[in-house]
Amino acid sequence: MEIINEIHFTQNYWVVLLPCILMVIDIITGYYNAWKRNEVSSSKMRDGLGKKLAELVYIVIAMLISFAFGIKAIFYFIGLYVIYMELISIAENCNKLGLAMPKVLSDKLNNYKKNGE
Repeated sequence: MEIINEIHFTQNYWVVLLPCILMVIDIITGYYNAWKRNEVSSSKMRDGLGKKLAELVYIVIAMLISFAFGIKAIFYFIGLYVIYMELISIAENCNKLGLAMPKVLSDKLNNYKKNGE
């Protein structure tokens, strides 16, 4: 129980750790979804992993800016943005696997795709 008492979600490392955890969950749900549909493709997997790497690069750059200039807002914004993207991707993967996402979220995602943005 000592470890639980030492975890503080206000510490900066969560801005890096949480997106990484969500990326792993997204990769697992995405791979399982592709496997279930017999659509496993190494080129799609490489593209997806390349996007995850780019997200990590964004976080590292934001961290460097935060350390160099003392502007923590950029670090937090980029971290929250990546977290948001990963949560949406996980929700889409789970929806494809049969776990329906909330209607409010589904409507927003469908509206986003309809506008072609």
